[in-house]
Amino acid sequence: MKVAAIDIGTNSVHLLIAAIGADGRIEVVEKAREQVELGSGGLDAHRLTPEAIDRGVSALESFKAACDGHEVEDIYATATSAVREASNGVDFCKQVKERTGIHVRVITGAEEARLIHLGARRDLDFSSGRVLVFDLGGGSTEFILCDPEDALVRMSLRIGHIRLSDRFHDQDPLGDAAYREIKKAVAAQLSPLLQRVQPGDFQSLVGTSGAVRTLAKMATLRRGDKEPEHEHGLVLLRSELDELVRMLRSQPQAEYLEIPGMDPKRQHTLPAGAIIVREIMRAFEIDRLVTSERGLRDGLIVDWVLRHRPEISLTATTPDPRRRAVLSVMRHYRADPDHANFVARAARQLFDVTAPLHGLRIDDRRTLEFAAQLHDIGHHIAGKDHQKHGMYLIRHTRMPGFTAPEIELMAQLVRYHRGGGPKRAHANFKILKPREQYRVRVLAGILQLADALDRGHDQNTTRLDTRLEGETLTITALTREAPDLERWSSVRRRKLLEDALGLEVVIKVEREGDALAPSATAR
Repeated sequence: MKVAAIDIGTNSVHLLIAAIGADGRIEVVEKAREQVELGSGGLDAHRLTPEAIDRGVSALESFKAACDGHEVEDIYATATSAVREASNGVDFCKQVKERTGIHVRVITGAEEARLIHLGARRDLDFSSGRVLVFDLGGGSTEFILCDPEDALVRMSLRIGHIRLSDRFHDQDPLGDAAYREIKKAVAAQLSPLLQRVQPGDFQSLVGTSGAVRTLAKMATLRRGDKEPEHEHGLVLLRSELDELVRMLRSQPQAEYLEIPGMDPKRQHTLPAGAIIVREIMRAFEIDRLVTSERGLRDGLIVDWVLRHRPEISLTATTPDPRRRAVLSVMRHYRADPDHANFVARAARQLFDVTAPLHGLRIDDRRTLEFAAQLHDIGHHIAGKDHQKHGMYLIRHTRMPGFTAPEIELMAQLVRYHRGGGPKRAHANFKILKPREQYRVRVLAGILQLADALDRGHDQNTTRLDTRLEGETLTITALTREAPDLERWSSVRRRKLLEDALGLEVVIKVEREGDALAPSATAR
């Protein structure tokens, strides 16, 4: 199965599409990045500009198209500093939902740090001791002190290269006053972190962001090393960073492109980014850092795997994505699998025996089977009116592999698996076309009878025989214990199918070993 992670940051929007194996193994299928500068000009104002919102939504539209092209089954999207601090962040998320269908989860700084740690930890080298990981973003920087077993400290600080560039960097080249203000702001923000993490508490420093990797690539090329094939594992020395800061302070932005390794999209914000990284290294008295290409979007994929291990295991035994989706929903809402599977088997049998009368397609049989497995999930909300709750859950739970009409048919069948059946006055039913109303009546009638035959949810019915003669359907059931409940329930539930198909349903129920007595035959 394929899953996509989208990281909506202050500077860039990142996409990672991964194939998840049955064993939970992650294989990257595609990566993409759009620099939208969502927080540009709006961080201190705590409001996203209309232009930034449009850039962000447009990037997500292109990512959604990529996900559709790869047949992604689930999209896990989060937004960080720019959106969570903006007074109109909710409006941005609504626009994304309306234009792409993607639900964006706005996460806290602490959650951001947790996810970054999940993404980076499998590549960290703990051979020398503890590691401090930091992710320099446009609006905030996340720090994680970790050992091989756990994250010991996680903290998010409001220092970012866009935030500080917008606040102090209004000169080209960067003036002395702005340089001092940026240093002062970084020192103030680092203070609470230094109260918890002291120099010497870790042995390795790892930077995960694009700004850090750009600086390390520039240093790599300046020292005469060959062009790196990727940006993972690059080394950046503090002495090299000192020289880069001096260059970025003294040269106008137009000349930055002459520096090997410079990313043109970072011309305005890289001076602030370089100062932030150098002040971090100075504060912790460390002379060397290593870059990592793992980050928040990788953590999102790992987090998805951890949250969906049952669904992942289904891929090994259940190749049909629709059946996987149904089993996943059953597990999520704690449906009784024994009862659900009994009702599904009985429903298939009743569908087959009445096929000469109803004339429905084989696809309807499969949809009926799935609806039978899901018919009781409404109990997750409440027992009373659980059929209505079930209808709601089916409509609002994403189930890969199903079309919208199939989802609606299942929802209608669950809605009418008990009670008097659909009525023309029911709003959700009356909007259906006559042919669809017929399908609902027939299939719901079958589902009602199948459910009634296991009224006690104990699979007391051990054998079910069905026979259609003319316009009479005879259902003969054998039970393990006294059949009173099954007889009473199935007699009450036969009317919907009788009316839908214009037939007579005769129900005979007896206990195994007993002879059918006249009193056991119900009409």
